[in-house]
Amino acid sequence: MRSSRIASFGAVLAASAALAGNTVLRVNDTQLTDVDLKLATATVAQQMQGMHATDQIVLRHSVDQLVDRTLLLQAASDAKTTVDPKAVAASIEEQRKQAGGPEAFAKELAAIGITEQDLVRIEEQSQLIRKYVQGEIANTATVTDADAKTYFDTNPQQFQHPEQVKLRVLLVPVKPGSDEKEDATAKARAEDAYKRVAGGEDFAKVAQEVSADPSKARGGEIGWVKKGVLLPELETPVWALKAGEVSQILRTKFGYHIFKADERRMPGSLSFDEVKPTLLGFLKKEKVDAAIKMIVAERRTKAKIEALDPSVKAALESPEAPVKPTAGAAKPATAAPQGGGVPTPKPVSDAPKKP
Repeated sequence: MRSSRIASFGAVLAASAALAGNTVLRVNDTQLTDVDLKLATATVAQQMQGMHATDQIVLRHSVDQLVDRTLLLQAASDAKTTVDPKAVAASIEEQRKQAGGPEAFAKELAAIGITEQDLVRIEEQSQLIRKYVQGEIANTATVTDADAKTYFDTNPQQFQHPEQVKLRVLLVPVKPGSDEKEDATAKARAEDAYKRVAGGEDFAKVAQEVSADPSKARGGEIGWVKKGVLLPELETPVWALKAGEVSQILRTKFGYHIFKADERRMPGSLSFDEVKPTLLGFLKKEKVDAAIKMIVAERRTKAKIEALDPSVKAALESPEAPVKPTAGAAKPATAAPQGGGVPTPKPVSDAPKKP
């Protein structure tokens, strides 16, 4: 679904020292405010849903994330990494379009308490970190086919898969609180897309042109899906599809969906050739993440970190308590690759899945 990137800016906002507020933490020469901490805490609390995490643990992780991200930004600055203002402006413009225009964009920004100027600074920082990681870290993290094969051979249990269906999706979103007219307009767009697909047009082509789902760039492909992943109202009609079939228009709280089942397969084992591309990506990400942690850890030992708020000071001085998932909680997305095409370096559609 189109959620606008603004909606997921909690993690990014956590690094923005430009936002107004009272300074609660200083990392070398960078001042972080209570606004930064509030946004970081909201993000961490969301990340820890389904875990036994007290407020103190959430605060400790929030402060740690603020410090680590700030140190990474400082590393990028020390490496003379720069970003292109045109790329920043292009990203802001794309977000403005996704929001539905300048007025809707301004409302979304106001809802989370930031200005467009704040957003520009946030985007600059995000691009700065991405460029630094890509140029200084990712380019030196090499993973070979032999590395992937070794992992595959030593972890066979991770490449088993249950019964699955390989899906494509086309989504025409409906914003929460939309009136009947807006809903009818969205439904009409979905009906037009359905007629095109039913009339013989390539599903992938129609999805690329119409869908608002993140998978649109891949022609709506969301990959192999097992039972229990889709929203309850989608599960039965989608799992009834035979290979090659297209669903009727399906309504959820996110909007109107059309699915296509490309293939189906029974439980079994994935071959190395099937998982090699995503396994290489997974192993490289592991190397990159490890390198980032090492850089941040090294800089942290030398950094001057001052807590200017009693609760922040207490959080920094408290031992880092481990957190455990509650019964039935989902595994982290960064877990080792599992059967069925996971890991995947591509974003998977968020709309049809359970929240």
